[in-house]
Amino acid sequence: MEKDLDDLNEALARFYQYHEVFKTMGVITTFSLPCQHSMKHYKQLIQLFGAPNGLCSSITESKHVKVVKKPYRCTNKYHALGQMLLINQCLDKLAVS
Repeated sequence: MEKDLDDLNEALARFYQYHEVFKTMGVITTFSLPCQHSMKHYKQLIQLFGAPNGLCSSITESKHVKVVKKPYRCTNKYHALGQMLLINQCLDKLAVS
């Protein structure tokens, strides 16, 4: 995990290095990027508190299973996407009613 956090910091450093090109070329005069600024603190915050809220992959994985894997198993595997869309549409209608 430490290597991943170091890679994050290196990528952020490259961003700050290369975003200066836009200023020097006159494309943009100023950057107002609060989200990018907060990225400077990610390594320390992840080390102190763990993964940030909303970045846990278990939520998206459970949604993927519900919306993709289970409907795929119900298809005949021929032009499965259209069948999966119909299955999800029916499930949504059932959930609403």
